[in-house]
Parts: sequence; structure tokens; C-alpha cells
Amino acid sequence: MTAEEEKTMQTKNWKLRFDTSQAEYLPLIANCLLGVQILSTVRDAAIIGLDMPIWLAVFNVFLIAVMISMAIWVQTREIPDRFSHHIVMAAMLFTGAKAVAIIAVQAEPLPFYMAIFIFSCSLCFLSYRILLLTSALVILGWAVVVPFILTTAEIISTFVAMVMAVMLSVVVLRRRIYSLVHVYELEERVVALETILPMCASCKKTRDHLGNWKRIEEYVQEQKAGLLVSHGICPGCSKELYGDYLDSR
Repeated sequence: MTAEEEKTMQTKNWKLRFDTSQAEYLPLIANCLLGVQILSTVRDAAIIGLDMPIWLAVFNVFLIAVMISMAIWVQTREIPDRFSHHIVMAAMLFTGAKAVAIIAVQAEPLPFYMAIFIFSCSLCFLSYRILLLTSALVILGWAVVVPFILTTAEIISTFVAMVMAVMLSVVVLRRRIYSLVHVYELEERVVALETILPMCASCKKTRDHLGNWKRIEEYVQEQKAGLLVSHGICPGCSKELYGDYLDSR
């Protein structure tokens, strides 16, 4: 295998490990985003009150229903690891749509609100591509809506805040990925070390994880419950020990 092929194989292995990690945290992410949608709906009722448009109330109910269904789905179904990023992306796009809807209703720029949403992508994804794609789609949806309700200064300030949030989220995601790679490498080393059996070159005793030296029979029996070691003698040893006797027979 060439160096280029080995690098490609390692990259593919890392991607599989990241997909597995994303799938492991998928139920937690779905439940957290459901909580965000519920809190956002409560916030709308408290801030906007009776002036809330009917379409926003219906949209809130729709988003909560979708997030509840998603949270139940990912906990009760076996989701293939390769789809985990796309499921989180769909949930984040729903959350981003709600953020843009709030701006449209309140006619306020809410730059901090949008920046926090984009930054949260770094905590939900383990893929640069999905993070940047999700951020770009939300910013695009925002750019379609805000020219009709915000001033030029408000648009520029909010856009700068979102770009800075994208840059910061990439930095945070890079640190997360580096940390996971370090953990994966340590796990591989541990697995490799566990496959090594220390043995005395003279008496053939082996050392257990507590540092005690034991006969190989004792060690094998301790490693597998119910296993008993019986003793016999192989043909080679029979010939070496009792060769003259056997020849005479």
C-alpha cells in the first residue's frame, strides 16, 4: 500500500469514527433542540403576546411536533451512522428557520441571536462540510427575508456577527475534532497493548494486569470463566523425553 493510499484509508476510517460518534450523541442533540424549540415558543408568547401572528403560532406547533417526532424516532430506531449528520442538519435548519421567522415578526436584527445559533452548529456537528453548508443555508434564508424589514446598517451588523460566528464555530469544531482524534489514537494504542501478553523468557510465566506472575494455565483459566486446562504431552516432547523408550517399543 502506497503512502497516498494509506492516507486515504486513514481519512476514511476517521470519517467512519466521526459518523459513529455523531450517531451516539444523536438522541441527546435531538432532545436538546426540542428543548430549544419549546423555550423559543414560550419566549414568543412572553415577548410578542397577543400580537403574535397566526402563522407564527402554527409554525411553532409544527416545529415542536417535528422535533418530538425526530426525538422519538432517533431513540426507537436504529439509524445508520452515515445518516446521523444529515438528521442533525435537518433539525438545525428547522431551528434556523425559526430564528429567521422571529426576525421577520419583530422587525429587529437580533445579531446576537443569529450568532449564537450559528455558533451552536460547532457543538452539534463533527463535519466541516455539514457545518458550513448548514450555516450558509440559514444565512441565505436570512438574506432573502431581511432586506424587506431591516435597515442597511442592521443588515451589515448582523451579517458581520454571523460571519464571525462561522469563523469561531470552525475553530471550536477543529479543536473538538483534534481532541477526538487524540482519543481515538489512544484507544487504538490501548487495544494494541492489550493484545500483547508479557511472558517470562525462562519459566514462561505470564504477568496479569495487577503485575502478578502466574503460570500460563492459571492465567488462561482466569481470563475465561469455566475454562479448565488439561495437561498432556505433544508428539514432539514425547520423542524428546521418551525417544529411546519409544524406539525400543
